[in-house]
Amino acid sequence: MTNTVTSLLAEPPSATPHRYQVYRQAKNGLHHNHGPSVVSPEDAVASFLQTTPAFEGGGVRLWDHTEMRVAASAEWQVETTRMGFAVRHRSNVFYDPALALVASHIAEREQLEQAITNRLRMAV
Repeated sequence: MTNTVTSLLAEPPSATPHRYQVYRQAKNGLHHNHGPSVVSPEDAVASFLQTTPAFEGGGVRLWDHTEMRVAASAEWQVETTRMGFAVRHRSNVFYDPALALVASHIAEREQLEQAITNRLRMAV
């Protein structure tokens, strides 16, 4: 008996046509894809930052199909106000330094846009 290896097993997996996908956690704990799959890291990070959770405290993940791992996730810290209310704060955690750099550039650009908008409002 001879053993043959098919071409599917011998070839390394090819890159998918889409690289990044944002997933939102449902209340039952499962994560469902949200929005389109994208190739551009800039578009992926922007989509991740704009994605709101499906419910209060729900998870949001950015999945990298090429590396088969979570590239970023939203974590929630609960703080109690002086009046006793629990308030959740979102912290975006990037596991890829390149995506963290993209996120910082996006945040800087948004701050600049906000500063320009505020100056224009004061001038009018």
